[in-house]
Order: sequence, then structure tokens, then C-alpha cells
Amino acid sequence: MPQILNVAFSRCTVPSQLMRIPLPAPRRPRALGVDGFALCGDIYGALLADAATRPLFTPWEGRDAEQLSRWLCEHPGVGLVCRDGSLAHRQGITDGVPVAVQVSDRFHQG
Repeated sequence: MPQILNVAFSRCTVPSQLMRIPLPAPRRPRALGVDGFALCGDIYGALLADAATRPLFTPWEGRDAEQLSRWLCEHPGVGLVCRDGSLAHRQGITDGVPVAVQVSDRFHQG
């Protein structure tokens, strides 16, 4: 590429210039998807994703209501949460965003 552009630079120039480009501000989701999972039946985790655009926000280990509540407080603006049937997730959402509407997706309706 440098030969094509007829530009001389070191191998560190491009990475350092790329690192100077500001990252876009993280989106504040209005609709959040929360889903728990289990690996081998004894390792639990949870995934959070923007329910409208589907990019993943964060995975974490465990099904902790306090951790979900804290995340929701740090990311204001959530008005709708599509969640699984976990009572811990329900409590975390209720504590973090009491005004949010909680719904169950078609995969978690009993």
C-alpha cells in the first residue's frame, strides 16, 4: 500500500494513527434483550443485546440481579426489556429501571 500511494512511513505509523480516531459514543438502547444461558448445566451466564439493532453489549458470568441492576443504572434510557424467565433478571430489571416494561419473547413463553 505505501508503494501504491508513494508514501513513506514506519510500521508503527498506521496503528498509531488508527488509535487516534475517536470511537463512536456507545449507543443507549431503548429496548434491551436479556437472556441467560448454561454451559454443561453448572456454568451460568447472561447476554445483553440491543433488541432493535441486535449488537451485543456485554456477556457476563452468572445470573446476578445486582449486576444487571447496576448495568441498567449505568446505561439510562432503557424503556423495554425482552427477557427470559429468570427471577434474578426480573429483579435486576425492576431494581435498575422500575419504569421499564418487561416482556417475554416467543422462545421464553411458557
